[in-house]
Amino acid sequence: MKVGSAKLSPLLRSDVQGLILAELFMNPDELFSISHLADFAGTSLPTAMREVDRLLDGQLVIQKTVGRARFIQANKLHLLFDSVSQMVAFSYGPAAVLPPLLVGLDGIDQAFLFGVWAARLSRQTAATPKEVDLLLIGNVSRIEASRAAAKAEEILGREVNVQFATSLEWQRGESDFVQEVKANPLVELQLIA
Repeated sequence: MKVGSAKLSPLLRSDVQGLILAELFMNPDELFSISHLADFAGTSLPTAMREVDRLLDGQLVIQKTVGRARFIQANKLHLLFDSVSQMVAFSYGPAAVLPPLLVGLDGIDQAFLFGVWAARLSRQTAATPKEVDLLLIGNVSRIEASRAAAKAEEILGREVNVQFATSLEWQRGESDFVQEVKANPLVELQLIA
């Protein structure tokens, strides 16, 4: 599978690499299977395996084996851990940081990244995202959502602009806002507990 160049960080080779690094370094206490990393990055298993092998060679991640399964975790003892974490937090971090913060919100049905961040990842703009635009679908408490956004802002080092739509508004797509959001790139966040 041919992987395109990185759009959110010129220091990385590809968006796949950036998303895998983000999942690992934004959740450094978690162990991830390579199939999870492939799904998260939207790539094939062999491509994810090559990326993980490169990271293992550079000792940026560590591997734990249980039977035949390989689990990967960020190497918190690596001298570049803080630097890599900061770089991926700013570029690919929203896709990894937001889902765990949103999973527990009552009434949430779906969540999407939209705006410049999603457009850049989709290769539709060259603009650098200054903030993260987040759309929450459902009957979500605005107070809980604001708390989750504040935590994300601390980690990502940038503003998280939260918008809301009910499931019915999203489904019908009658409002100007929903029509505009749906007409542009979206990145759906996986809200699996």
